[in-house]
Amino acid sequence: MIIANYIHGETEKLYLKHLCGPTNFLGRHMSFGFVASFILLNRDHISDAMDVPRIVGGFFTTTIVGYISSYLVALGSFKLERRLRRVRKKVSDVETSLKSWPSPSAAWPAPPTERYAKRISRLSRLSVVITTDNSYITTKTAKGCQTGRLIEQIVHTGPLWICIFLIATVGVPVYFATRYEAPFEALCFTLFWILSVQFQRALKSSYYLLQHPRLRSIVVVFANPVLVTWAIGTAYLWIKTAYKEQSIDVTITEFHRHSTLAGGILAVMEGGDIRSNIGAGDLSGPILDAGILCMGFKMFEYRKELWNSLYTVLITCALLAVSNVFLNVMLARALGLQPADALAFAARSVTIALGVPAIDNLDGSTVLMSALVIFGGIIFQMGGDWLFSLLHINDQECQQKSDDASNSTTESTGPMDMCDGEETQKQISKIDNAVVAAGVTIGINAAAMGTAHLIERHSRATAYSALSMTVFGAMTVALTAVPSVSEIIMSLASR
Repeated sequence: MIIANYIHGETEKLYLKHLCGPTNFLGRHMSFGFVASFILLNRDHISDAMDVPRIVGGFFTTTIVGYISSYLVALGSFKLERRLRRVRKKVSDVETSLKSWPSPSAAWPAPPTERYAKRISRLSRLSVVITTDNSYITTKTAKGCQTGRLIEQIVHTGPLWICIFLIATVGVPVYFATRYEAPFEALCFTLFWILSVQFQRALKSSYYLLQHPRLRSIVVVFANPVLVTWAIGTAYLWIKTAYKEQSIDVTITEFHRHSTLAGGILAVMEGGDIRSNIGAGDLSGPILDAGILCMGFKMFEYRKELWNSLYTVLITCALLAVSNVFLNVMLARALGLQPADALAFAARSVTIALGVPAIDNLDGSTVLMSALVIFGGIIFQMGGDWLFSLLHINDQECQQKSDDASNSTTESTGPMDMCDGEETQKQISKIDNAVVAAGVTIGINAAAMGTAHLIERHSRATAYSALSMTVFGAMTVALTAVPSVSEIIMSLASR
């Protein structure tokens, strides 16, 4: 995208007009691709009950340490990077050093003519209202209000009706004609996801819950779409198991045939039957891959901001990738886990699309690794908003725009005092430091699900999270691909 924009300058406008909306949509719903991996826990569960508290202990220990260490490293690295960039600018900017007096525009800001024009237009509108004889509080009932509300409700719930229509016209006929369940189950799980998302949004806008903020926050947190979809999907598979009178292992195997969709397609091309090689769960892989691609689009959108924090992301990801690969495995093995389970902690927070090749190369448990990644993402989705408010991290774009507007209003009232200007600049710099550090921390520890939540939150930290998630995952895969390093990791897990 950068090369295309360099060749043709209209590429950015093309992206903002046609690709930005679909990118944000797919980024918000990328977590749907993790449901299939979450469903596998019904089959590939832990055989030894004593390993459960060990895994839980190792997970929470590595998660807490990972969040704290990555945030502190990213915060310190970004502060150092900003200082170095300022020093470099001061040295190279010869023209600025020769100026002894500030320019008139900097000493005394010019009055914003557009702001006064808007105020005059508003006053003219207000004068028209005052001259009328109508009451200020009376309202007229709009004609066709009930019909308009019905149409608006149908439009808002359009995906739900479209999915039901496809189930009735595609899923059910295909099943009865060919006994192939994948289209029907894929559409059913899509319906479960839509219902889960609509349910959480309805809770957020509930009039009763708005009167009880604490209860509302708790209910919304536990109405996480991934959890709700997993619960409904698990219930569906258990009902299917009871109806067919077979084991849950067979049902889950029919749902997810291969680790990737590419494996199923290759098996079909070699002469295999599509019904026995591609299940509904196999279709979740392309959703995650498309989500990774969307993260690349978001990085193009915020490329200027990312360039100012590139060294921060590289240094933090490199330090955390090396420490996670070795220290997490050592900690998991020290807690008494089996070698395959201990190796899964090497990619504890790497997104599944990048973590599976790394763990496969180490002969570790990809199922446990996927579970750790999913739980890490769910924990941030459930408690991320509370964590950001606790740390006073102002990362939302709408809030940033309102703050910029208030700052511009304050500046337009008169000459700005130098002390107030320096204090404001320090506060803005502090907010930017926290946003960058938070984005890097989420990308390293919550991976794709955390980045998807940041997109839903309209967070300015999305680009930093996307870049750090990709760089951290690539570094982890590169480390585990080196034969000498992989042998050291496997030897640490077998001690």
